[in-house]
Amino acid sequence: MDTTARLHDRRRRLAPRATLVATAVVVAGLLAGCASSPSPDRTTAASVSASDAATRSGTGEIRHEFDPLTERFPQLASALSATWMSGTMGDARVPGPSTYWIDAVVVLDEAGYPELRALAPDEAGSDVGAELPDLDPGLDDALPPGPFVRSSALDDAFSQDGRVTQVFLDDATSSVVLTSRFQ
Repeated sequence: MDTTARLHDRRRRLAPRATLVATAVVVAGLLAGCASSPSPDRTTAASVSASDAATRSGTGEIRHEFDPLTERFPQLASALSATWMSGTMGDARVPGPSTYWIDAVVVLDEAGYPELRALAPDEAGSDVGAELPDLDPGLDDALPPGPFVRSSALDDAFSQDGRVTQVFLDDATSSVVLTSRFQ
């Protein structure tokens, strides 16, 4: 048998095998493409989205003027001093409305502080010895030593006009520490 005839005979015998192998490769590829990818760990996904949402931006400027604070929080009208910072939350490249943040430490006079303190009596519903949330590190030098007092009634009083605010009081210095988010 000459070489051409042998090659032709061999191709005829291998053709079904080659077709079977090619079909198996295509089917395996299709199945791999359709398989669902493993879902991320819920804790990882939650922490990633929480850290993305909590990304703060701002000028880093520590401010001391009263008007921007007292316009938003009239409860601070009796302020003797204010140290605060502000900015936006999230990624500026993402379209949509911005969420703004304000972190502040405000010392009130002897008349103004007791009015707010009455909203956090030392009884059920108040949190004596409350831990401060994460505030901008630029305010660290202005923070009073605590212990801090807070209550939901106090938070509600400052959470008006779409603001979500947490308020902490320091009795020793008549200070209000607040962190607020709003659009």
